[in-house]
Amino acid sequence: MTKDDAIKLIRSIHPDVAVLGKKEVAKLTNRSVSTLDRDIRNGTGIAYIKDRSKILYPIHEIADWMTRVIQTV
Repeated sequence: MTKDDAIKLIRSIHPDVAVLGKKEVAKLTNRSVSTLDRDIRNGTGIAYIKDRSKILYPIHEIADWMTRVIQTV
């Protein structure tokens, strides 16, 4: 899967958005919110931005992560 393929997949599910919240990313990536939280604590996983107390994942960062994970599995 290329990054462009991943972005197309994400946009087919979540059109017209630039960032997703934890619940959306958990569902999209088939990972739990607690796993995403652990990744944040460990400094691993999908790159994110913090807006006040909310964690947001830019679409392009999710696509980067999907590309790396799918190619290494």
